[in-house]
Amino acid sequence: MEKDNKFIRFLRAAWEYIKQARMELLILAGAVILDLVSKAIVDAAMDEYDSVTLIPKFLHITYIHNDAAAFGSSFGLDKVLGQRGVMILFIVISFAAVGLFGYFMYRNRGKSKFSRVAYALIIGGAIGNLVDRLAFGYVRDFIQFQYFGLTIFGSEYFAIFNFADSALCIGVVLFAVYYIFIYKEPPKTVAGTESVAAANDASDGDQSVCGDMSAESGVDVVEKDSVSVETVKADEEIKSVKDEKDG
Repeated sequence: MEKDNKFIRFLRAAWEYIKQARMELLILAGAVILDLVSKAIVDAAMDEYDSVTLIPKFLHITYIHNDAAAFGSSFGLDKVLGQRGVMILFIVISFAAVGLFGYFMYRNRGKSKFSRVAYALIIGGAIGNLVDRLAFGYVRDFIQFQYFGLTIFGSEYFAIFNFADSALCIGVVLFAVYYIFIYKEPPKTVAGTESVAAANDASDGDQSVCGDMSAESGVDVVEKDSVSVETVKADEEIKSVKDEKDG
């Protein structure tokens, strides 16, 4: 019964989160679907290394299998770990990125839309390429830009990539912009300051009340003393009058 109750509570919490995070979940799902569907279409229509020019000297569809990281680079790790080791490393990194940014996205539910979009794009891009690595052992890339016949950094072409790479890079840029230019850390409050101030106020109030009561009691005593003195004087006058009459 306890396990059933925990599961029900989990489902309720998940449903509440889904209602709060519809925007970022839709973006995440859209990024994954666009990436995987486009890869499937290219894979079905083209053989590896086939190329189709869409805009001369600017945009081409060139299909390759990428067993490195984003944009075809292993960052020199293949010399140390080997190609299989690099693939395993990037799988581990992808799982870690999905878990970490998934946690960030959950913690920021209902808060800044800018950061939530960034998290969603990063997670969507990581999942898209992670699916490829797990299913095929490589990533399917096909988008290729040309620099209008110019040579930049020793090449006429930019590295071949896919929609997952695009989502991932855009998400990282948005993430950096948010935390550098937009994010403001909430003001810190010293623990116990308010309670101490309240206690001091209460103490001052008690002291003032006690002072007022003491003052009032003092006034009462003075008034009582003055009344008693007047009474004594009146009694003495009456007594002296009686003595004169008797004499």
